[in-house]
Amino acid sequence: MTTKQQTYLISFIILIVCLALAGIIYVYTGNLIIAIFFAPPIIHWILQKRNKSKD
Repeated sequence: MTTKQQTYLISFIILIVCLALAGIIYVYTGNLIIAIFFAPPIIHWILQKRNKSKD
């Protein structure tokens, strides 16, 4: 698996976890946590930046 594929896989897993967490929080509290939706793109950006610095 290439580093680009790893980056997308990790980002996808984090996105799924964040969406599930947001859904669970919404079901139990009725509040929608917006910060959870900002985490996956930021983490993806950090991983891509780190991979570019390795090349």
